[in-house]
Parts: sequence; structure tokens; C-alpha cells
Amino acid sequence: MSRELRLIANLGSEEAGAGRMAVARPGSEVAMVAELWRGLFNPPAFPWLREIEAAAWLNDDAAERAAGARTLFGASAGTVRRVHDKAWAISVAKKEKLEARVFHGLPIPLAPEELRGSGAAARVSEVLAGWPPWARARFTLKPRLGTSGRGRVSGVDGLVNEAMQRAFERLATHGGAVLEPWLDRVADASAQIYVGKDGAVKVLGTLSIVTTGSGQPRGHRGECDFHGDVSSGIDEDEALRAVADLVGAHAAGAGYYGPCGIDGFAYRSPEDGGRSFRSLVEFNARFTAGTVALGHIALNMGGVRTSLRLERNELCHFYVGRCGLGPALASKGGVVRVPLLSESGLSADTPVLLVARERVMIDEWLRLSQKSV
Repeated sequence: MSRELRLIANLGSEEAGAGRMAVARPGSEVAMVAELWRGLFNPPAFPWLREIEAAAWLNDDAAERAAGARTLFGASAGTVRRVHDKAWAISVAKKEKLEARVFHGLPIPLAPEELRGSGAAARVSEVLAGWPPWARARFTLKPRLGTSGRGRVSGVDGLVNEAMQRAFERLATHGGAVLEPWLDRVADASAQIYVGKDGAVKVLGTLSIVTTGSGQPRGHRGECDFHGDVSSGIDEDEALRAVADLVGAHAAGAGYYGPCGIDGFAYRSPEDGGRSFRSLVEFNARFTAGTVALGHIALNMGGVRTSLRLERNELCHFYVGRCGLGPALASKGGVVRVPLLSESGLSADTPVLLVARERVMIDEWLRLSQKSV
């Protein structure tokens, strides 16, 4: 008889510091995502989740210790740390010439030692002085090991402000930082990948990321066909998939295997205002919220297909995330609503899968639900 599966829900552990296990505060959004993640394993949402002994959200040193005598699913903590570092994604983007011409020489990874001591502000200022005016106008400094935009600090006009100077030591302690210009984003998207132990790369699906007014991730949306294949629905989806396949191969070459993903975004070019696409912002060497979304779509699409009476040649449109359900939406028809945590009451924080035949119905739901939050 196989041993009981051990799940290590260490969401945010890259922000907790070396050797420390992240602990989600009960009732927090992180705890909710952790519970959704646990729901991927029984029954397994993906074939590669079968017959494993232990799994962590992120394979770090603390997770390896927590696994004990069980074999921890996925790559070693050392390999994960190397490719999860945003500097690794930057190096792949430069090697493969994935960035638009306007990004030549940007963004800049900063090592921990560059952020320590009295000369740190001068070093960052010197980098900014070499940037074009549009890039200096608004910029951000974010952790090389971080998630969901947490821990970043912003600046304007090429000036290193007090908040940024106060953040230097914290960022140095957590592996350094990335200095990059802030762009006018049009759409955020991600591609979810599985790299097999044999190096085979499979793009699990692509997703459009729904954010709050402040830019924090709220959920995912996209379109799904009868067979369960998921795509983001953005104009650059084909390019995103091609880059995901390429980056997955680089990760395999670096010794990584397991679930992972890349983030990208469409933006207005600072040169001519046209739409451009940054296909590789970062590589997440772990499970992601996108993995969770795809897993719950896979687990529930059989019932949804029946409810929608979906034909083999038809697409449906979906949203996975916080419900934002107000009284005005309680009787909204035409959308199949699947609560993803059975113990949750119906509230603005209820995680749901919403599926409809028409994209406009998801648009309307999100428009109204945003008002109700």
C-alpha cells in the first residue's frame, strides 16, 4: 500500500527567506489558494499528479526537509532557486532575442551586494542615468525571488526615493532585485507548462490574468474547447505558446522538471503607442495560480459541458477566481457557476468557475462583480 500523500502548501516561501517555511494566515487569500491547490490531487487534475509521495507549492530547502523520507515531486531546491530567479528569465529572453528593440539592455538584475552599503543608491542612480528618458520617467525595483508583485517599490524621473533606499537591504536579503521600466500594460497573460523528468515539454494551457484596479491578480479567464484545451483569447496567444515551449526546453536543459509557468503582457509602446508584447517577464519554477485554475477547469469541465450542452466544435468562455458576487448578480442567468470550495459561503471572496457560451456574458459578470467588491 502506498504511503499517504504529503502536501506542503508553502505559498510565498520565496518571500520568507532562506530556510523558512511560509505559513498562510487562516482565512487569507493565500490560504484560499492553498486549499484550491490541495484540491488538485484527489482526484488528480493532471496525469502527472498520480502516484507521488510528496508535493510542495515551491521546492525549496524547507520543503525538502518537510517531505522527510518521502520523495518530493519535482526538481531539487537548488535547481528551482536557480531558474526561479528572475535574472534567469532575463538571460533566456536576451539569449533568444525575445524582447522588443525598445527593451535593449533592459531590465537590469541587481545582485544582493549591489544593494548593500552606503553606495547602493548611487549605483542604482548610475544605472538609471544610462536609460532613455521614457524608461527613467517611471520605473520599479522588484524582488528577484518574489510573487504577485509583492515587495516592489516604484520611482519616477530617474530618482532613487527614500522608500526605495529603505527597501535595499530587504531586497538584498531576499536574493537581489530587478530594475525595470514601468509600462502602460494592456493585457496580462500566462502560460502554464509541465516539464517531464525526461525533458519533454507540454504547454498545459494559456490564460488571461484578471487584475484589480491596483494591478493585483484577481483571477484568470480565457476560452476552452469541448476537449478541455484552454487558451487565453488574447491576440498574442500563439506567440505566448511558442515562447512557453522554448522556455520550457531551457528549463529542462537546466535540470528542472515539474509544473511551471511564464508571465507576459501586452503594452503600449513608449515609442509610437502601438501594441507590443513582452512574452517572458518571469519564469515561475513551481505550481502557480494558473496551474490551479487549469486543474479545476479540467476537474469540472465534464459537468459544465453537459450543463451548457456544448457541441464538439464549440468554444466556451470562463473565469476562475474570486466571485465578487453582489445582490444584483445573484439571479444572473446564462452562466454556469461552480463553487470551488464546498465549505465556502457565497460571498465576494468565494472562488468560483464561471462558464458561458458567449464571451460577452463573462465580460458583463466581471463588470458587475467588480462594482460589488
